[in-house]
Amino acid sequence: MMYKVVTLIVLLKFGLCNVFGQKTTPVDLVTLSKITLIESPIVKQNLLTISNAEGNFKIQKSTFDYQLTSGVSLRRNTLNLFEADPRNEFINDQLQSRSTSTSIGLQKTFRSSLTANLSMDYIMGSDNFPFNRFNLNVGTYVEDHTISSTLSLTLPLLRGSGKTIVTALEQASKLNLESTDSNAVFANSFEVLQMSSAYWQYLTSYKSLEIYKENEDRVRRVLEITQALVKADKRPFGDLAQVQADLANQERQTKVAQQLLYTAKLNLGRSIGLSKDKSKYIGNPLDEFPTIATSGYTKGINEARFLEIAQKNRADIEAAEKTQEALELQLKFAQNTKKPQLDLTGFINYGGMNMGNGLDRALATFSRNEGRNVGYGLNLNFSFPLDNNLAKGNFIQNKTALKGQQITTANLQRHINLNVSIAINNLSNSVQVLEKAKIALQFYQKVYNNEQIKFKNGMTILLNLIQFQERLTFAELEYLQAQQQFALAIVNLRYETGTLLVNKYKDSIMEKALFFTIPN
Repeated sequence: MMYKVVTLIVLLKFGLCNVFGQKTTPVDLVTLSKITLIESPIVKQNLLTISNAEGNFKIQKSTFDYQLTSGVSLRRNTLNLFEADPRNEFINDQLQSRSTSTSIGLQKTFRSSLTANLSMDYIMGSDNFPFNRFNLNVGTYVEDHTISSTLSLTLPLLRGSGKTIVTALEQASKLNLESTDSNAVFANSFEVLQMSSAYWQYLTSYKSLEIYKENEDRVRRVLEITQALVKADKRPFGDLAQVQADLANQERQTKVAQQLLYTAKLNLGRSIGLSKDKSKYIGNPLDEFPTIATSGYTKGINEARFLEIAQKNRADIEAAEKTQEALELQLKFAQNTKKPQLDLTGFINYGGMNMGNGLDRALATFSRNEGRNVGYGLNLNFSFPLDNNLAKGNFIQNKTALKGQQITTANLQRHINLNVSIAINNLSNSVQVLEKAKIALQFYQKVYNNEQIKFKNGMTILLNLIQFQERLTFAELEYLQAQQQFALAIVNLRYETGTLLVNKYKDSIMEKALFFTIPN
């Protein structure tokens, strides 16, 4: 999974360099979404939480790793004998001995709860006493070889018994990893939501500036008409001052709109994780506002259908359910630890002894009949802390955590149902507002055009023309705000239904339709 993430980041980084490699570049929602998924600090933090969860999964999985043990020991001893010791006759007051021991073992705990342990020990010892253990004079420093190998199988009968229990923590950590992954997906979709909201605000500010500039041009045309009428003695000279004051006010509004556009541009860069310098390279917006006709919206929208879509696609619901499953497994494990420890071990050992110097004597220890040792048996071990407060405390904590998660999951479901209902109502209302704003704009355009003609013909006063010109500007801005609210309502509905980021970030393919159509 992490390999795919790194590959995607490298590719998107290359694309990012191309996008911002020139002075300013027009941007669209798809491009900005891809940049968000690699530049946003929140997305980067989400990747770290997944890595941390992967690490925890490996830790729990390590319970079933093969454990290899080995050791080597060298000893040299000198013993000063007592005067009464009869060995003084042969070794001159000091008994010197030396030994070498090695061991190697392999242990494995299986998911069936069975534990296997295979070990082998070898000891080679010699001393300067010329007699061996059979009181035969064989000379000094004749080596004794002892080899022992043991295979044991341990099966827990109470605590830790059964595949479900022994793998509970491993399975729980795997579920937590999946939960973290799903939570990251939903958190990333929120970052895409924030980016799209900032883009629509940027587009609104961009178009607002255009409206204010057009308004300036209208006022300048009125000023030209007024100047011509004053020159022809059809209008009093005082009308010029009124128009000039109106023009200054419109120029002031244009300057304010320029500042708002700059702020919206940097806020857009902020939302996708860009620095101040890179944010300044964001060019003109390419994507226009969605339209009602192409959005897929129909009257009488079915709320139950969108609630069903949310239940199916919301990654945070999946994450909450995975977390709850993990806690249920942990509770079973904690409940099992309250039982006594009763382990049954069966073992078989094989080894041998041999005497004499040389490697061949050591290797023959296993194969020769003399000195061979074969054994087998059973062990039954029982242990149980009388108060067992540790197990009881862990059980209480896990039980409390599970109940808390159940409450969290139910509360999440409740909030999703409420938020989806609000999003649908907001979408329906924004459609009506957009339709009414468009009708109002069309009428104000006609009224202003008619008022211009009447003003040229001396049939209306200048104040009326200025008022209708301001109303037209206000209607244009209101229609622009209605378009923005409709666009926001679409992406918000997609976010609440879990369909804004349809694929996980590791292989996510952002499509333009995600920002312009409602889910179906």
